[in-house]
Amino acid sequence: MKQWMEKEFSQWVYYDDEDGKIIGSVYKIGNKLGIWGAKVDVENRESILGQYIDSYFARKAVERCWDILDRTLLENHSE
Repeated sequence: MKQWMEKEFSQWVYYDDEDGKIIGSVYKIGNKLGIWGAKVDVENRESILGQYIDSYFARKAVERCWDILDRTLLENHSE
């Protein structure tokens, strides 16, 4: 199961609770108020999803991306 955890410095991480591996994150961009970035980590590669108006939309983008990846990655279908 995947879960969110709030970390320091205005950052949220999305992780798999089976192994504790961070698979996505959202973060404030620079000193800008209210601008958040989102990225996912797939097979040790980071992919930037974009910039969002708040952390809620950024987290939803990460969740949506992993929902799609869970349905399409071959390694997840072999289990």
